[in-house]
Amino acid sequence: MSLVLAIETSSPAHTVAVGDGDSPAAQRSARREDPGFAGLGDLTAQLLAAAGAAFSDIGTIAVDIGPGGLSSIRSAVAYANGLAFSLGVPVFPISSLELMAIDAQLGQPGPVLCLKRAQGGNLYAGLFDGGETLELRHGRPDSVLPAIAAGLPTLRVAGGIGFDLPALLPGVAIVDTGIADADVTILYRAARGAIEGPDRLVDAADALNEGSLVFHKY
Repeated sequence: MSLVLAIETSSPAHTVAVGDGDSPAAQRSARREDPGFAGLGDLTAQLLAAAGAAFSDIGTIAVDIGPGGLSSIRSAVAYANGLAFSLGVPVFPISSLELMAIDAQLGQPGPVLCLKRAQGGNLYAGLFDGGETLELRHGRPDSVLPAIAAGLPTLRVAGGIGFDLPALLPGVAIVDTGIADADVTILYRAARGAIEGPDRLVDAADALNEGSLVFHKY
């Protein structure tokens, strides 16, 4: 048995999923503030027990590398890297923004703007289309959003709750996808696909934050 373990912590809950088919065989979720939450290791042990599997059955570890809550993302990436090293298996790292884009583009082609709140009134923004990452930015909404959406008459948005997008993007028709956060099932399925094209599998992942170079190329 060679299982995919998916770890997602950029959304409000810590969620793990595992399986070897098209969809996870088992899934567990807990918030950090829950009295019974004892960490990702314990949550993963519960998950594997529910699936009738052992740690040694894991063949690939998928991890949401953010952006998101800094401590949550760092703990998830550190746990994924440590577990991968101990088991001798690869890691599939993917951003929360890309996961939302994959979710939003299922059966719905066209550009998608994915947003995450950042500290100090800033945001993370990613523009995606047809499986391609067009731009990633971090900064003030009133400067980042007009720059990243320039020239687009219509824009589908994920993670846009709480942003006054019509005011920030005048003249752009905004379509809310209803997607608020990354989903562990999408992470699991993306990892299953990556196994077939292992160029995105690595020995260790790096967490994304406001200082990451991918957000400051423009």
